[in-house]
Amino acid sequence: MRRGFLVVRLLALAVLCGLFAPQVFAQAEVSAAMGETPPPVSIDLPFMENLRDVSRDLVGMKERKIPMLLFIHASYCGYCQWVDENFIQPMVNDPAYQGKIIVRRIEIDADGSILDRDGKEESNRHFADRMGVHLVPVVAFFGPDGKEIGDPINGVTVQDFYPYYFQQGIELAEACAKNPDPAKCTPGKKKDQRSL
Repeated sequence: MRRGFLVVRLLALAVLCGLFAPQVFAQAEVSAAMGETPPPVSIDLPFMENLRDVSRDLVGMKERKIPMLLFIHASYCGYCQWVDENFIQPMVNDPAYQGKIIVRRIEIDADGSILDRDGKEESNRHFADRMGVHLVPVVAFFGPDGKEIGDPINGVTVQDFYPYYFQQGIELAEACAKNPDPAKCTPGKKKDQRSL
């Protein structure tokens, strides 16, 4: 008796699914015919990793309206290690940064490569050279359009002031990613604004 009741329920469920499925597909076809765009597919955007694919990161940044902190460093650089240990790595476990910024790293003396925004592969060293980096560490900020935000933090001049410069850079990048204002967001010390 119970087995028969279970079969009847399964048949009823199959009929209901069969009745509603054409309506769901028809609604999707009508939406497409009316020119409505389907919701965007979310890009998997890790919080921190080596810079590998600029165009993927830019798509994810535009989708979320968040900036990128780009940390350019070298394995032989003691100041790079200090910045990494005291500022970059602690961001991983700090909820204040999650979902508000992404962090990308480039070790200029490593054998890695990067896909630029046009899909062309270039070495870490070539990318850093193209960015005009001659001294490490460099912490630079970029908006969802790929353009540099504010002035980069080049080297470590006075360690006592570094936390202030670092936090100011992050706050400006977050604000400019949401509301780009050329007067406020464009670097002041450089004549040409760098782009990823």
